[in-house]
Amino acid sequence: MPIIVAPPQLSTILKNPETLQKILRTGAALELQDVIHKANEDYLPWHQFRYVPMPQGFSHEEGWALITLGRHANFKTASFVDKNGRPFSYWIPDSLQKDLHNVDVWAGGNFVTDTANALPEREQFVIRSLMDEAIASSQLEGAATTTQKAKELLHTGRTPRDRSEQMILNNWETMQFIREKRKAVLTKEFITEIHQRMTEATLDHPEDAGQFRTRNDIVVEYQGETVHVPPDFTTLSGRMDAFCEFTNNDDEKKWIHPVIKAAMLHFWLAYDHPFHDGNGRTARALMYWYLLSRDYLLFEYLAISRYIQRAPGQYVRAYLHTETDENDLTYFLFYNLKAITQACDEAQSYIHRKQKELTSLSAALRKCPGLNLRQRSLLTHAMQHPHETYTFDTHRNAHGIVYQTSRNDLLDLAEKGFLKKEKRGKEFVFVQADKMMDKLRSRAGT
Repeated sequence: MPIIVAPPQLSTILKNPETLQKILRTGAALELQDVIHKANEDYLPWHQFRYVPMPQGFSHEEGWALITLGRHANFKTASFVDKNGRPFSYWIPDSLQKDLHNVDVWAGGNFVTDTANALPEREQFVIRSLMDEAIASSQLEGAATTTQKAKELLHTGRTPRDRSEQMILNNWETMQFIREKRKAVLTKEFITEIHQRMTEATLDHPEDAGQFRTRNDIVVEYQGETVHVPPDFTTLSGRMDAFCEFTNNDDEKKWIHPVIKAAMLHFWLAYDHPFHDGNGRTARALMYWYLLSRDYLLFEYLAISRYIQRAPGQYVRAYLHTETDENDLTYFLFYNLKAITQACDEAQSYIHRKQKELTSLSAALRKCPGLNLRQRSLLTHAMQHPHETYTFDTHRNAHGIVYQTSRNDLLDLAEKGFLKKEKRGKEFVFVQADKMMDKLRSRAGT
């Protein structure tokens, strides 16, 4: 069974004069317009549209011709071309506009701000998301290890035992690297550095890490079928120059929504396949980097590759639908936005769970026996600021108490296992104990 069925050519459908006249005469029919609207709402490819029930007297080919004509009328030309010099095109239908708006609303949220309702363990959440992305992206590229073992590798910091674990560690470290380099200007050197970091000690030919390919014996396969033959390697230098120029140039006259542009970059790099291996990981990392560079900072919280990993066939088909339907990028844009919105929904669910838990823990803390109001106030603050340090002086100044009372409060919290006492220089500091949240959860029954 083929991975996809390519659509019929518009010229072939319209070659018959009777078919052309029928389409022109009945194209505005209400029942046909309803079919077209629904097909464009989800941007169905021919592969799926051929199974949609059609009004009596209309063939799927005739319906497809009307859909194609409508899409072409709305197309914009992208800033890059395929290996034969033909441009890619795209359209942003209403349903895609809605998804973009939802992503913007989510990305403009304030759940990470430093307020009483802020997300507790913010940095741990970022780390968790970066780990999930690193693991899922590597598993997509063939890393053969379980998610549980991969997380153990990253949490403990031990040396990788095999190539799969090395892939995951590389991806994890590269995600942190692009987070730090979000304000860098994209250059070919920056792209190759990302690839070098991604693929170090994981390739059959180690010398290929961080190097554009120098031969054409590279094809992309899926389920034993060749699904993509990338451009000739001799064109890569020029294509990567154009890639960098497109990335860095935010032309106000031809402005593209950053989430759409990030998806285009994802597609473009994977299409060009500039490296011998590791192109998918590099493309996804560059998409993240671009969004962070355009101040979509909450994308630190998203593990987009986790969505892709659940149905890798859909990921492959998004590329194939674009390549087989006259370079229509809209298919890939729809897929990418679906992955992003799914990741947003999952992040939002996690945030709501954590905020609900914080409310529950705060309530449990109020009922916790043997703690005074000052101690409860400090622990509430510690829940929201897990990396904060406390001293006898800071606690004394915060509550207007004498030194001895402050000392008694903190030592008592340390003795009860809520805080951990450490010596730093000449003074003692107190930090959240490793089991503090677990202690509170057990008291709250969560």
